[in-house]
Parts: sequence; C-alpha cells; structure tokens
Amino acid sequence: MNRREMLGWLAGAAAAAGVGATLGAPAVAAEQGGAPGNATAQDAAARASRFAMGADVSTLLELEANGAKYYEHGEAHDCLQILKRHCVDSIRIKVWNDPGNPDFFPANQSPAAGWNDAGHVRMLARRAAALGLRILIDFHYSDWWADPGKQYPPHDWAGKDITETCALLSAYTSNVLQMLERDGVHPEWVQIGNEITGGMLWPLGKYDQLDNLAALLKAGHDAVKSVDGRIKVMLHIDSGGNNATSRWWFDSMTQRGVTFDVIGLSYYPQWQGSFSDLQGNVNDLATRYDKDVIVVETAYPWTTSDGDSEPDSMTNVGTSPYPQTPAGQAQFLGAVTDIVNAIPDGHGKGVFWWEPEWIPTPNVGWKVGAGDQWDNNTLFDFHGNALSSLDAFRRR
Repeated sequence: MNRREMLGWLAGAAAAAGVGATLGAPAVAAEQGGAPGNATAQDAAARASRFAMGADVSTLLELEANGAKYYEHGEAHDCLQILKRHCVDSIRIKVWNDPGNPDFFPANQSPAAGWNDAGHVRMLARRAAALGLRILIDFHYSDWWADPGKQYPPHDWAGKDITETCALLSAYTSNVLQMLERDGVHPEWVQIGNEITGGMLWPLGKYDQLDNLAALLKAGHDAVKSVDGRIKVMLHIDSGGNNATSRWWFDSMTQRGVTFDVIGLSYYPQWQGSFSDLQGNVNDLATRYDKDVIVVETAYPWTTSDGDSEPDSMTNVGTSPYPQTPAGQAQFLGAVTDIVNAIPDGHGKGVFWWEPEWIPTPNVGWKVGAGDQWDNNTLFDFHGNALSSLDAFRRR
C-alpha cells in the first residue's frame, strides 16, 4: 500500500475489514498461534509490573532498506533479536502522518518512501510483537520531527480550528491503533505528542494556548482509551532535569482536567541537567501527581569520534563523570536506571535508549541530503557490531 492509499484508509473506517489482506501479511496473532490475544489478565498484570528496559528503534526499517546490518560475535542477526538477547524488553516506535510527501514542507524533508508513516509503524510493531516485546507508540502528530524546537501540524490539518483539529487527532489516533489491534498488536503505552513542553500542533496548541493544548490532549487520551482501555496514556516532555518547568507544565494540564497514566521524560546529560537534577525531578513529579514515570529518551556517547561527515548533535556529557566509551555508556545506563527504579512508591517504570541502532548508513540522515547526527550514541559500532554496553541491560 502506498502512502496515498494508507492516508485514504486512515481517513475512514470503511476499509477496515480489508486491511490485513490489502497489506498482504498474516496477522501477528496467527504467526504466533494466537499468543498475543490469549494472554491472561494475570500474565498482562505481571508484564505491566516489570520495569521496562527499552529502546526507540524508529529508524530501523529505513536503515535496513539502505543496507545496514547488525552483528554479534561476528555473525549477522536481526537487530531486534540482538536487543532482546541483551534483555531489552520494550520497543518505542514513532508515527509521522505523511512523511516524504514532496508537495509539502516539512514532509519533503524525509525520503519519498515515507518512513515512519502508519504502514511502516505497522511493519515494525508486528516484528516487535512477534518477539514478545512490549510496545510504546509515539504519535508526533506531524509529518516530520516534533520536538521542543518545532511542532509542525500535519499538512492536512494546517489551518483547522481547535474543534476540527481535535476531531482529526482523535480519528487518526484511533484508526492507527485499530489497525495494530487487528494485527494482534497491543501497545502497552501510547504517547500523545512528542516532547511537548512547548505544546504541540503549533500555533494552535502552543504553550501560550494552554486551553487548546489541553483540549488536544483530552482528545488523544479519549481516542486511545476508546480502542483499548488497558493502554497507558503517556504525556512526554523533554525537561528531565528541570523541575520548575515540569511542574508548570503538568500543573497547567491537570488544572485543565487533562488525564493520563504515565509521565514520560527525556534525559540527555548535555541538555537536561545533572543526575541529581533528574533524581529530584522524577521523585517530585511521581509524588506530586501520583503517577508512574518513564525516561522514554536517553543516550550517552560511546566514542568522541564521528562515523560520517555529519556533525554529531550530542558532543558533551554535561556533568556526568563517565567516560565516552562503551564502559561509560554502561555506567550511565546503570545510574539513570537506578534513579528511576528508586522513585518512591514504585512509580519508576522504565528507561528507553533512543535510537541505539542508528549506525552511519548512506542515505539515512536526519533529513534528506544530511547524514547521521547520532552515530556516537548508538549501542553498535560504526560497522554494526554490538558494543559491550549492551550487556548493561542484562544486569538491570
């Protein structure tokens, strides 16, 4: 199914019954003998209680399509299988609405293949589910990167008022999740927006339009719960070490009646403060709002070298005492995990490494024509060999 067909399908539920046949693949439940759908409530509860050791591998399909390979002890293996063998038990996957569309900015900043659209998310989620990995779906509600510096609305949503946009967000969210459900893929968590400290869907839901932002988050929450009430709704901001900003943001939303299950935070030592800043913030947020907390984005350099001609984006480690080596990565992961694990009342629920698989690969950059800004923060070397730091996941 091409991008246009996928968008047409998402626009209405009329074609829902034909999705499995259209995309030409058996359901995950069938591949596994129906296992995902047959889990008991007790199994599900035990799974949900486990501390998540996760990885965001959203770029994996694009990397593989452009020739990236992953090795352990000199032998090539599926990247997801390598991660799982090292006790990564959860996978995060971002969703972009219409990436690669040449007629609109910033969709045209991505390759025409449309990586990270709903169809690609479906493929990657099915693979993760087939391996028994827990799944976090990260809706950016954009055709390209959404982060503290940019929150472009999908081109089809631009210029709509708050009522229309809430309806579009609700329909899109529920349709994507229903698509996964029909495959037997049951996400454990869903993010409503990505690093939305400054709001989302600018300018409509920017930080100076808090009533609109709250309405958008409510629409997303209700859409998720309408598909499966067991899915945990996450609100994700980038201010892992900034308690004042975190309090302002979550106070602003809770005062407006926004409900959610999990607080998601980004924590990179170059941008989000010290370990003590992180610890103070997560402990306060968990207690103040009586919510579970997951650090859904973190990473640390394994080298000071650059694997391609694109300058790396994370070039220092702030106040962290650990070396920029695989051993330092392992120490960093241990420190962050210990902080989250120690959150009062068992509210610390997991840590996710961001894009550990994004090794330098031709034609796979952060935008068309650019290179890899992240190759010094992966858990594989420049040639795809698993680093010793992956063993740190086994020890948690």
